[in-house]
Amino acid sequence: MTTSLSRKLLMPALLAALVAPLSLAASASPDHAPRHGDHHKDVRQALFERAGIDQQTRDELSQARESYHQSMDELRAEHRQQVDEILGDDGKAALAKARQQLREEHRAEQRQAREARIDALFDEWELSEATREALATQRDTFRAKAEALGEREFENPEARHQAWKELIQSHREALSDYLDDDQLHALRDAMRPEGHGPDRPHGRGHGHKHPGPMNG
Repeated sequence: MTTSLSRKLLMPALLAALVAPLSLAASASPDHAPRHGDHHKDVRQALFERAGIDQQTRDELSQARESYHQSMDELRAEHRQQVDEILGDDGKAALAKARQQLREEHRAEQRQAREARIDALFDEWELSEATREALATQRDTFRAKAEALGEREFENPEARHQAWKELIQSHREALSDYLDDDQLHALRDAMRPEGHGPDRPHGRGHGHKHPGPMNG
């Protein structure tokens, strides 16, 4: 492989490593979607059927695809080796440190933006300090329970899914002592990254109000 090709492959990889987005651990769910590989295989077979491709041609295409994947695996292995040689231990350590710093900065920015959106909602709803403190306590409690739940071992994905479902439901019930349905929806949207979500009224609306804690 030429030096030019090596550097063309190396630079995007280094940049991608530096700006890799934060990976969130996803809990296993019993109603997960089929694997992408299975879906692509089904689509490919359906296309072959519609195009009238015979079995011999399909086998040749399959062999060509396997050869391609093998070549790509070898190229990736060679690329990884070249990256290690170019960076060295010090370079890899510096890159790992920079990546961790970027992730922490990204998390901090997201957290600050989220808190600002939540504070804006609370101001709009004219919540009392007592209610805000109660909601903050509920949020901290949920985070602690979520962290503990994430470290638990479960017998199967269904048990994990049920545990998360119960935690979320109990948290929503706790918040409902202070917020009505419209406010709960607005708060949920505000806690999403960059405040993305369905457009919902952020005002106090015309729905049912819980007495006392709401304005007390």
